[in-house]
Amino acid sequence: MDRLIPIFDSDWLPIGILVLIVVEAVVLYLWQRRHPQSPLGSPNTARIVSFLGAGGSLVAAMIFHRRPEPSPEGFALAMLAALVIHLWHIIVLLRR
Repeated sequence: MDRLIPIFDSDWLPIGILVLIVVEAVVLYLWQRRHPQSPLGSPNTARIVSFLGAGGSLVAAMIFHRRPEPSPEGFALAMLAALVIHLWHIIVLLRR
């Protein structure tokens, strides 16, 4: 278990999560384009980006917060982006 501590203390974990979010967005977008009649619905890039973008912004905020010298400005900007993208996601869902 002690071998995992450096992984959790480094930025590699949140960066890996951000990469995973981007990969997930691409896979979902391609899946929806190839299978428009699937339960996921027709291609809706706004729905995908707004949903995953809010989570990605929260992970970015975590990166700014976890730095050896935290960046309050970066953290605040990332949290603001998460809020704006989340509100956009709600609007996208209500238009559905």
